[in-house]
Amino acid sequence: VGVVFSQMSAMRGIKKHGEKAVAAMFKEFKQLDVGAMDGKPVIEPIDPKTLTAIEKERALEAVNLIKEKRNGDLKGRACGNGARQRRFLTQDDDISSPTASLDAIIATLVIDAHECRDIAIADVNGAYLHAKMPSKKKVVLKLKGIFVDIMCKVNPEYKKYVVYENNVEVLYARVLRALYGCLESALLWYELYSSTLINMGFVLNPYNMCVANKEINGSQCTIVFYVDDNKISHVDPDVVTQVIDEISKKFGKMKVTRGTKFDYLGMT
Repeated sequence: VGVVFSQMSAMRGIKKHGEKAVAAMFKEFKQLDVGAMDGKPVIEPIDPKTLTAIEKERALEAVNLIKEKRNGDLKGRACGNGARQRRFLTQDDDISSPTASLDAIIATLVIDAHECRDIAIADVNGAYLHAKMPSKKKVVLKLKGIFVDIMCKVNPEYKKYVVYENNVEVLYARVLRALYGCLESALLWYELYSSTLINMGFVLNPYNMCVANKEINGSQCTIVFYVDDNKISHVDPDVVTQVIDEISKKFGKMKVTRGTKFDYLGMT
């Protein structure tokens, strides 16, 4: 059985694509250092001498990936291996996050068509990375080998925190925001984004908490969000633009598609 994936390990990606893959990882690490928006760094280096043996044991190994997009572009992705976190979960830890159901997506598309609504597809850049990790929770990320070198090129300040373990370069960093791969990240992002929409006057649908509605100028505006992928609709295109602008003030410029034909969640 042959299965084709668009994603591979960063090491394999570097072997296949060379400097193009390194550049993709550099861009991803830059986002970790600076943040999805200025002033929102995702990680900060830790002096390994300040870490206890237990904290080092619980540190999440960085999982670095390269994704080949349909247009041939490469995207780097740095994640934490959240599987290690599962060992330390308690019964009181709630990490599940709501998701837009296929039923909700199709039903709102039918309503959009029936009411001749204007539609925009809008993606929040680095969505998870906007959500803060709770200050009382210490999550440590561990970078190794060539990825330590890439991180130090992104920010030379990291060099003084590099140590060797079993003859391999290692860099420890504290996770400040909802890094991809951490078990709690999806819920942290959902809580931040849904509360943002509520503050804008939207009401979450009780049957699917990833559908939000607001009456604007006598007609309903609907936002369906699947993590960072939004479908925004209203009969007035200007209202759709205003909603996008308001969300962008909070999370930065979004990638937006307007018109009559879209790619949304892998569907045309």
